[in-house]
Amino acid sequence: MKKKVLIVLIILFIIASAGGLLLYKKLHRSKAVTPAAAQGSQTVASPQKEVSKRPGSYVAYDPAVLAQASDGKVVLFFNAKWSSTCKQLDQALKSNVSKLPSNFTIMSVDYDKNYALKKKYSVPFEDTFVQVDPSGDMVNRWSGSEDMSEIVALAK
Repeated sequence: MKKKVLIVLIILFIIASAGGLLLYKKLHRSKAVTPAAAQGSQTVASPQKEVSKRPGSYVAYDPAVLAQASDGKVVLFFNAKWSSTCKQLDQALKSNVSKLPSNFTIMSVDYDKNYALKKKYSVPFEDTFVQVDPSGDMVNRWSGSEDMSEIVALAK
């Protein structure tokens, strides 16, 4: 009996520690201050390529839209109409598209109709996400994201 209680306490401690670490990272990221702002000094802006802001979008797959990756991130969402998980995430993305970051595009790819893309990116099953660069090369691949914030967080 004591072993079971001890195991449960250890598991709860691990879960609480992981949650605390995630919360710390989230808070630490939102409070980040640039070095120039922390010093209170004036800096001269370095010449950088200006990137225009466009609203985030969730659209059907179109090879022409991949060109948008040059000013942001593009993630392909391989989904199937028969998958309840994909249906739920598809609806959530459509309902919350305004919450996507600027210059972030998620493209819906029909898992059952796009064999060439599945093969190109080695997509094992529906509910797979593939981040691509402007030339269509894979940057990152993952499966099983449950919401928009997780997709955005996993994109490099």
